[in-house]
Amino acid sequence: MKYNTLGKTNIKISELSFGASAIGGMFNNVEKDEAIKTVHAAFDRGINYFDTSPAYGRNNSVYGPVTSETILGNGLKGLKRSEIILSTKAGKTSSLPPELNFRYGAITKSVEASLNRLQTDYLDILFLHDIEYNKGIELNIALNEGLEALRDMKKAGKIRAIGISCYSMEVLKKVIPNYNLDTVLVHNHYTLINNQLLELLPKINAKHIGLVSASPFASGLLTHQGPPDWYPITHQDLCVVHKTINYCKENNVPLEKLAIQFAVSNPEIPTTLFSCTQQSILNKNVDWYQEPIDPDMIKNVQKLLEPLMNKDFDFGEYND
Repeated sequence: MKYNTLGKTNIKISELSFGASAIGGMFNNVEKDEAIKTVHAAFDRGINYFDTSPAYGRNNSVYGPVTSETILGNGLKGLKRSEIILSTKAGKTSSLPPELNFRYGAITKSVEASLNRLQTDYLDILFLHDIEYNKGIELNIALNEGLEALRDMKKAGKIRAIGISCYSMEVLKKVIPNYNLDTVLVHNHYTLINNQLLELLPKINAKHIGLVSASPFASGLLTHQGPPDWYPITHQDLCVVHKTINYCKENNVPLEKLAIQFAVSNPEIPTTLFSCTQQSILNKNVDWYQEPIDPDMIKNVQKLLEPLMNKDFDFGEYND
């Protein structure tokens, strides 16, 4: 496993990292014990960076809406804290349906609750979560009260680095040059169907901001399992993906393998977050990460996926 320094911080993270959205039940049902074993398997394979959020869970889950943080906390409990890079988020308290609150007091309260669920006394990184959601109605509050709360908690030693997570390219292009951030988490913008992260790299590098790229499988779209029920997808889009999956089967190469290999292929991206709930899938992804990439297969698959290239799925709009 390769490790990279995150921007101007002294935080060193694994090039492939573990996103804990899936163990919060965001894509399918979760078996708690297997999820914990998957966290252990990730660490054993050299992954040192784990990301979660209080919003990763379903309200109808038997574990409640904070499933991901609770399970991840239990999974990391037996590991040496100094060997783990841990991030969570604040401001988005629920995903299905989304609930937002970026007020100063709400952020500090959220972080204290997250620390308790994660069974730790500090966070390596804290992101304000999906600041553009609900047509940006909370954006100004997030960038003022929300960031102020993060800065104060960083001064108090509860957070090592602060940042935002966001999907909207319009918002990212405005925020990155104009706000003092240690990190930024960008999801769904460096995949087989999206290369818009390349537009942001000069702005990110100019500010020496640490970059976390998430969702190499386009939030489940580029998988055999297919996208979750909340995905803003059309039948026509799915037909394009199914055609591509069939092509990959004919060539004995899983689409997921090409997706993860493409996502980690850019040396300017320090880490790529992927998510899963089973040890077997975790190990497959790490194995694929370590194998040589086939540029011809990548090129052929991207040609099939061309109708979806840089399509704006507008997750924030969909989740109003």
